[in-house]
Amino acid sequence: MSRILVATDLHQRAVLYEGLLSLAADYKPEAVILGGDFLHGTGMLPYGKTRQLTPTQCAVELQAIAVPIFFLRGNHEDENWIEFADAWKSMRDRRPLRLNGSFATIGEMGVVGFPCAMGQEEAFSEGEPLGGEHYSIWLDRLLTDHGDLARQLWVMHEPPTGTRLSVQGSPTEGHEWWRDAIEQHQPELVVCGHDHHSAILSGNWKDKIGRTTVINVGQNMDGPMHATLVWHTQDGKLHFDFIASA
Repeated sequence: MSRILVATDLHQRAVLYEGLLSLAADYKPEAVILGGDFLHGTGMLPYGKTRQLTPTQCAVELQAIAVPIFFLRGNHEDENWIEFADAWKSMRDRRPLRLNGSFATIGEMGVVGFPCAMGQEEAFSEGEPLGGEHYSIWLDRLLTDHGDLARQLWVMHEPPTGTRLSVQGSPTEGHEWWRDAIEQHQPELVVCGHDHHSAILSGNWKDKIGRTTVINVGQNMDGPMHATLVWHTQDGKLHFDFIASA
């Protein structure tokens, strides 16, 4: 049984990084995916009171996780990515693993990481500016190359529009293209972030678009850490659950 721990929106908060390490130690996944805004690009957040780390300190904290960590860009990863990536390389002697309009096989699961259409993508994209390009330019290639594996788990920072997992008309409503892609290709499971509040306020962290389950677990900047655990069993299907640090 393969297990992946997926979390979003840590925003350099020490309490959330500590919670992530705790969840990784408790659940022992084969990999961790951070779905954007693990850094924070505009100073202190307007809510929450706990300590923020620097990008270098974030890289140091994550060294305690021995399994592969994959990173997606959110709207808060900009030039701070350079400091983070340089610190990461100095400690692990390799660049961080990015999922930016790309595919990875993790255990028995296929994962597609979506680019972020918001913010400044130049530093993170490293010459592959995908956020402003229609998904058909890169997604169709992944689906052709990897078949059904590329229709298992999709991770994206912005939610698809029109679900109960974000507020319509708000800055965190999400992306119409991502909904179009889900309706067209019907992946098994989508995990997103960006909207910190809707799932917490409503107590509802999942919705459906056709046959696709969409998850946004929400994030409280002062903890506890919320995440999704995804696993694949011999029945050939994905299973998932909401988990939170103590």
